Amino acid sequence: MAAGDIHTVPRGDRWANVFEDGDRLIVSAGTKETAARMGRELARLRGVRHVIHESDDRVDAPARPRDLVRG
Repeated sequence: MAAGDIHTVPRGDRWANVFEDGDRLIVSAGTKETAARMGRELARLRGVRHVIHESDDRVDAPARPRDLVRG
């Protein structure tokens, strides 16, 4: 995980957005879609990438260069 990026990951029966270290929880949601939407917005506001993981820890949506927002 790259420094500062936000990752949407499964946490038990919920989905969470965490910083790159995987330990610092930002926010959790009941569905993957809701968590992904919140993670995308948080990443946009912070100017970092957003990465979505599958429940088996595979990356579902790898960050693309356009996911990095500057300014």
